[in-house]
Amino acid sequence: MKFIVFFKYRSFYEDEKENKVAEDTTEYESSNLDELFKTLDEEDYNDEIAINFNAKSNLNVTERDYIKILDENKKVVYEEKWP
Repeated sequence: MKFIVFFKYRSFYEDEKENKVAEDTTEYESSNLDELFKTLDEEDYNDEIAINFNAKSNLNVTERDYIKILDENKKVVYEEKWP
C-alpha cells in the first residue's frame, strides 16, 4: 500500500532568530498504517532541509514530525491537530 507523508522539519539554534522550519512530502510503501508509523519512528532521516547554513550560533537540535498522511486513494488517514 502506498502512503504520502507530509513532514514538518525544525531546527533550533542558540539564537532563536536563526531557527528554521521547512515542510516536505515523501511517498512510502508499507503493508498498513501501523507498519508505516513504525518505519517513520525508526527511520534515520536527512535533516539538511532544516539547517540554517547562514546561522552564526550553534545548532542545538533538529526534529521531524509527520503532520499528515494520505493513503493511496488520497484519503487522510492521519493528521496532526495543532492547538
